Amino acid sequence: MLQRLFCLLMLATTCLAVTPDKTRQILTAAKEPVRIVCIGDSITGVYYHSGGMRAYPEMLQIALQKLHPKAKISVRNAGISGDTSKGGLARLERDVLAHKPHLVTIMFGMNDLVRVPVADFIANMTQIIQRCRAAGAEVVLCTQNSIVDSPQRPMAKLAEYSQAIRDLAKSESLGVADCFAAFEALRAKDVLEWNLLLSDAIHPNMDGHKLFAETIAQTITGQEASLHDEPPPPNPLAHTFKLLGEGKPVTVFAMPPYDEHIGTALKKLHPDAQITVKPWPNEGKTLAELENAAKAVRAMKPDLVVIAVPGQLTEKTPQTFHKHYAWIMNWSLSFGPQEWDVVVALPPDADKLASRLVKAQDLSVITPPDSLEKWLWTQKAANPQDIVFKAQIDQTEQRYVERLPTGFEPQKSHDVLIALHGHGSDRWQFIRDVRDECRGLRDFADRHGLIFISPDYRAKTSWMGPKAEADVLQIIAEVKKRHRVNRVFIAGGSMGGTSALIFASLHPELIAGVCALNPTANLVEYAGFKEGIDASYVSPAERHKRSPELHADQLTMPVALTTGGKDSIVPPDSTLRLAKKLKHVLSLHRETAAHSTSYDDTVKAMEWVVTSVTSAMGH
Repeated sequence: MLQRLFCLLMLATTCLAVTPDKTRQILTAAKEPVRIVCIGDSITGVYYHSGGMRAYPEMLQIALQKLHPKAKISVRNAGISGDTSKGGLARLERDVLAHKPHLVTIMFGMNDLVRVPVADFIANMTQIIQRCRAAGAEVVLCTQNSIVDSPQRPMAKLAEYSQAIRDLAKSESLGVADCFAAFEALRAKDVLEWNLLLSDAIHPNMDGHKLFAETIAQTITGQEASLHDEPPPPNPLAHTFKLLGEGKPVTVFAMPPYDEHIGTALKKLHPDAQITVKPWPNEGKTLAELENAAKAVRAMKPDLVVIAVPGQLTEKTPQTFHKHYAWIMNWSLSFGPQEWDVVVALPPDADKLASRLVKAQDLSVITPPDSLEKWLWTQKAANPQDIVFKAQIDQTEQRYVERLPTGFEPQKSHDVLIALHGHGSDRWQFIRDVRDECRGLRDFADRHGLIFISPDYRAKTSWMGPKAEADVLQIIAEVKKRHRVNRVFIAGGSMGGTSALIFASLHPELIAGVCALNPTANLVEYAGFKEGIDASYVSPAERHKRSPELHADQLTMPVALTTGGKDSIVPPDSTLRLAKKLKHVLSLHRETAAHSTSYDDTVKAMEWVVTSVTSAMGH
């Protein structure tokens, strides 16, 4: 009966060829940002069943970006657990229309079928559609996934609500992303493959959400996008590393043998860390017993969970193995967006199905204990760490970001590049910004294996005042304590370039080379940003002390300078004068340039500095 109904539904779906033309045109033109909002219930929102980091709206953005790589796309997730079409209508203005979307996708039904009569469901959906259209947004309706049949949620009733969505789309001349049909097509072909798209009886796992996103993306664009090879999120230990960077204690709940190794390995990265490891016994346990034990995790609220299910554990059918294994992961995650980290270890004799289920949960796989420390360093190198420290000069809390190079090896010596942000920015400028100077320094550091440090150095208007100077001194000492450091280079743009010259002139014994992009070299004559500079320096005498041109004899290391002839923000005159006074200098002056340095000149300047230092040392 259901098979026959499915065929009828598929036939009805093929008749719906309405597409969101305006959104498609904006995506294709790639001249203005595209804003999409996805409203729905827990199947739309970010919850445990898809790994707690993302769901189909986040995957939809990835799919659309694959199809339109030049477009600027923003997909907002407006899914709330337990919601219905009635609730969606009530919060439509706040959660959807306030963001001025070009397109709204609507996915309700799973909770409506147990609480909202189908006639009321249609009425609510109609009002949502009308209000979105009145606000200038296009609309795509989405059916939900098919489910494990149960008395509470009969498949036949879900099919009825799905058909109501199709009928509404037809009457309103809307596109419909028929996710129910996509799931049922797979079930008709292979029941196990369909089952493996689910995290529990009604919620899809990340593999299911990828199918959602592919289906919706095709409805929007008319093109196919594959998300099959999309890996889990890149920072599986974000929460743990954040706490370690802030000097806060970390609690780990780990199955053997990781309970004996994880604490020691983490302390290798952060020697002063406070690590508490609570064992999660797995020896002699069945999958069902491990699933039951996992129910204690949410109340425990650890910072890191390490799941290591013994490889020999099996079940009579793949479906029962899937059910228990999925729930071990489900219960290990917080209910909503991830509040702690969860990683999974797969022993050599692990069932291949286990590996697939871990990926389908959007979780990362941790390496065996004998290479655990190396894996942790790799994770840390792949993700910049926001580090908090107490400033010795005044006991205030200050921050800097540390970015380790790809393939970082802790036992080897590394050079350090300190990048100082510009006026009005903060420590994240050189870590995240796409402007040429930022990308140039980042890429150079990574290619040459440099530890990349980006401090706040006190304020968005610091200009390397006395407190900022003290902070940078403290940061250098901390980095040298934590890593094997060879040479320290310093760089920056605008205020950051000026600050790099100031710090190097005050502490030439610490700095091997300087790369100053569009700086000023004379704070006595510089009239810009007067209020910020005066607040940072306090005493007028500091302007003389912190004018590199007036202390050129202190800049004995190689110094690369970039300037622009049309720079009205930081005029180049004092920097060009400084260049004439220095012995080891590269001056890249672009007469037609303004207050910026190109990517090529940024890299060229850093290359010259490092090469000059290396040559002078006879390396």
